[in-house]
Amino acid sequence: MAKKHWFERLSAALCRAFMVVLIALPGVSLASNNLTFAYSDKSPPYSFSLNGKTLGLLPDLVQLTFRFIPGYTTEHEVVPWARAQYNVKLGLADGLLTYPSKERKEYAVFSDKPLFTQDFGYLIYSADNPNIDLIESATSFADLSGLTVIVERGSRWEEENIPGYLEREPGRDIKAMMHLLTLREAGDFMVQPAEDARYMAQQLGYSEKLRVRQVGFIPNSRIPFHIGVSRQHPSAMDVINEVDAVTQNPEFQSELNTLIRRYR
Repeated sequence: MAKKHWFERLSAALCRAFMVVLIALPGVSLASNNLTFAYSDKSPPYSFSLNGKTLGLLPDLVQLTFRFIPGYTTEHEVVPWARAQYNVKLGLADGLLTYPSKERKEYAVFSDKPLFTQDFGYLIYSADNPNIDLIESATSFADLSGLTVIVERGSRWEEENIPGYLEREPGRDIKAMMHLLTLREAGDFMVQPAEDARYMAQQLGYSEKLRVRQVGFIPNSRIPFHIGVSRQHPSAMDVINEVDAVTQNPEFQSELNTLIRRYR
C-alpha cells in the first residue's frame, strides 16, 4: 500500500511539473486568448510607431474589433512589413490586417468580410490650382488629358491604372509628391487614398490648401483589408468565426464607420 501511495504522489508531482513546462514553452501557452498583431512600422497613417507606441488606423481597427469579442485581448507590434508577414507565417505573431492574397492565405486564415477598404478612387489637388474647375467636373481620365498627374516613381498600380496619355511628374514618395503638388505646383493632381493625402498634408502644413474628390472612374481602386490569424495558432478558426460574427453587429458597424471617417 505504501508503495502504491508513493507512486501516486510521484505521478501527481510529475504531472504538475509537466504543466509548468508546457505553460513556459513558446507556442503552447494556455493563454492563447492574448493575440499579438503585427504591422508595418513605416506606413502612416495606417501603422507606425511613435515614442514606443503602436499607432494608426489598422491597430485602431483591430482593437475596436476585439473590444466586441469577450475573452480576447490584443497586443500590437510594428516591424518591417516583410518581417511582420514572416512572423505570422511562423506563428511568432498571431495575426495581421491586410489584403488576403493567395500567398497570405497559405499561412493565415482570413475573415469573410473586410474591416476596411483602402480606396485609391480619389483625386487630390490644391485649392490654388488654376484648373480646379476642370478637376472638379471631370467624369473620366479623358477629361483630364491636358493636365499633369503626379505619380510615385516605380508604382506598378499607377502604371497599370492611370492612362499613359496623361503627362506624368514622378515623385520619390508621397511626401515628395505632396511638395510637388502644393509647394512647387509641378502637377495638377494625384491619385491617392484620402487617408494618405490628409495625413501627409497635415504633417507638411498643407491641410488648408488640400482638396479631395472621390470619383468613380478609377479602375481597381479598392483594396480590401481583412483580419488574418496565423494557421499556427491553435484557435485560428475560432478567432475568425468570432470576428465574422462581430462584423454582423450593427453597433460595431456604426463605430467602425465613425473610426474610418476620422482618418478620411
